[in-house]
Amino acid sequence: MPFLRIAIVLVCCWPLVVSAQTRVRVQPVVEAPIVEELPLSGSIISPRYSDLSTQVSGILMELKVDVGDSVNAGDVLLKLDDELQRLELQRLRAREEEAQLQFDDAQRLAEEAGRLVREQSFSKSQYDTLLAQQATEAVRLQQLEAEVNMARVSLERHTVRAPFSGIIGAKHAELGEWLGAGSPALQLVQINPLRVQASIPERYFEEVRPGTPVTISVDAYTGELIEAEVEQVVTSAEANTRSFLAWLDISNDAGRLAPGMSAHLMFALGHDAGNGQL
Repeated sequence: MPFLRIAIVLVCCWPLVVSAQTRVRVQPVVEAPIVEELPLSGSIISPRYSDLSTQVSGILMELKVDVGDSVNAGDVLLKLDDELQRLELQRLRAREEEAQLQFDDAQRLAEEAGRLVREQSFSKSQYDTLLAQQATEAVRLQQLEAEVNMARVSLERHTVRAPFSGIIGAKHAELGEWLGAGSPALQLVQINPLRVQASIPERYFEEVRPGTPVTISVDAYTGELIEAEVEQVVTSAEANTRSFLAWLDISNDAGRLAPGMSAHLMFALGHDAGNGQL
């Protein structure tokens, strides 16, 4: 009965073989958010640009920049002819200096007269006259100081400076042209940082919020990714698309990005514990 013996041995050993092959490892349960990815197309824009104009009228005498030039905040961009204004400021400053001398002299005379009045060796009426003269010279000096300040401000307004750092996006005037007050002369565009914006479908309005992680890529640099977070969601839907605008600012220190580029955004959407977690 050799076959019967072999069968009995196999049946007896079968539980040992099964138990050796079905080892189970127990791991602790970890609660983690389910992350859903939302791919959207967006665009890179400048967070601010400005059409720069002069505050006074005049002939354009100096144009220190051209289209595409980079400028820093405070740089001089253009100057109008300011010769007459400089002469006027010079004249007023001379009058101010004269008024200062006359005030100082009137003040000295009034102080001396006051000392003599206390010694009873000077007429009180004459002292009052000197005090009135001192007050008159003080008012005249104040008026001239105000006129000098006005002339100085007017002179400064013949120069246009960059209100922020950026590049010159457009030029609307040339040397020798007459510019009226308020006429646009240059366009300044901020390029660092830049802003990335995308339209969020209405169904994701509650899930995309400030702080939501975003991975950004652009066609110009295949394979390169930018990690960022949503900074703001505009809580006013576009009537035609029923979508909401989300935006964030990204650094552009190297100047590799430019306004107008398209962007591909991947939003990482997490759910709360009540909505399903592992």
